[in-house]
Amino acid sequence: MHYEIQYRPAHSLATVHLQAGESVRAEASAMVSMTTNIAVETQARAGSGGVFSGLKRSLLGGESFFTNRFTAQGGPGHVNLAPQLCGDMIVHQVSGGQLFIQGSSYVSAPDSVAIDTQFQGFKGFFSGESLFFLAASGHGPVLLNAFGAIETLDLDGELIVDTGHLVAFTEGIQYTIEKASRGWIASYLSGEGLVLRMTGRGRLYLQSRNPSEFGKSVGPKLPARSG
Repeated sequence: MHYEIQYRPAHSLATVHLQAGESVRAEASAMVSMTTNIAVETQARAGSGGVFSGLKRSLLGGESFFTNRFTAQGGPGHVNLAPQLCGDMIVHQVSGGQLFIQGSSYVSAPDSVAIDTQFQGFKGFFSGESLFFLAASGHGPVLLNAFGAIETLDLDGELIVDTGHLVAFTEGIQYTIEKASRGWIASYLSGEGLVLRMTGRGRLYLQSRNPSEFGKSVGPKLPARSG
């Protein structure tokens, strides 16, 4: 199995090349096209914790409750995958450690990679983002997407990150929630509010656009819904 990503960074499309018998799991609605020898199986998300574990990931981690498994039969085949928002995609190889992913950035992975939720505690609530990250563990490639371009950083120390621009980070990096400025009023007026102080050593993925802020900008310009 290997991934090929085209049309980066604005309108990326990932092609998953599968050998006979190989499978890949992808988020519902991510499939764009596939060869005729690909068999599709739609399942409720279960995993090691059963169906309730899958429901937890769906409700708290930002994933769909259903996932599709694509399997090449009788020979090689491929599946094209794309995210819902315009932006880049990247493949991270999980090899023993954990990768923590903000829920809407996960696209696909093989069965050799387990996906579960990781509670952030109350600091996740105050960050204005999800209370849960998705935690990918095991061995294999994980396909991630971003809104806008993806910046890959190898962190060794500290970095301040806006909450809406975080895509994923590896085990070995911790974070705390802080005010963007010294005082609450200054933080509010700056437009930044709360930020993340990322500390440690590992890989960090950031997105160049903030989907929440984009929605706030575009929403008022859209025509009112009829009915």
